[in-house]
Amino acid sequence: MSAILDSSQNAPFSQQADEFVERLDSMVDGLLQKVEASEIYRLVSSPETPSGLVALLVKYILLEVFSYGPHVTEATFTAIGRFPKTRPDLMKPLVLHDLSEVDHGEMALTDFIKLGGNEAWARSRKISPCSFAMAATCRMLGERENPFAFLGYMYPFETLTPILTERAQGFLKMHGFPVEAQVFIDTHAEEDIGHANLLALMVKRVVEDYPDAKAEILYGFECFTQVYPLPIWEHALAMAKTEVSGT
Repeated sequence: MSAILDSSQNAPFSQQADEFVERLDSMVDGLLQKVEASEIYRLVSSPETPSGLVALLVKYILLEVFSYGPHVTEATFTAIGRFPKTRPDLMKPLVLHDLSEVDHGEMALTDFIKLGGNEAWARSRKISPCSFAMAATCRMLGERENPFAFLGYMYPFETLTPILTERAQGFLKMHGFPVEAQVFIDTHAEEDIGHANLLALMVKRVVEDYPDAKAEILYGFECFTQVYPLPIWEHALAMAKTEVSGT
């Protein structure tokens, strides 16, 4: 994060800014509880689940990441471009963060292929309806709503990911998952801790200077969590079960 922000930009914040991020963290905790109660989490975390099913599940989640990833980064660039033009200090660190994400869809595709996925099919197929809904939500927030609303989808995206990928590393090791096919997971377990810290800092900076942005960020959060992550994971689980059954 030091390459994106200098120390002068990490000054103490007001109580209202700190409390707002605490509120977002509490909302992320609520989302995590829903994830932990889901069928997909139960299957991956259980040693009784067939390892083949777990591998297929990961394969199809990676396919969805490849599908929606470019739309999320494009929506984010659009949102940042709509920031007040007097605030390049807010725009630059967020643009650099988004640049670090642009190839992650391709990273997911590479692991999808290692797990037996067909690259030509993945690149030519229509995006699944669940990923379409997620991508459309991010695009609408980035293009049509208050530009700060994008922080409402990016914050849970970046704070939930390192928690879940770190847990996934242990679950996949338990299932004998091929290490060479979890580059995407390993990368996000490490990198997204820094990304989460950056997002918390940027949210504080935004709401400090633009108090009305709090409502916009909360709206973005509410919209995003209607479409991510469980709807996408449930679709991946259905695809995995279909492949297992051969239907």
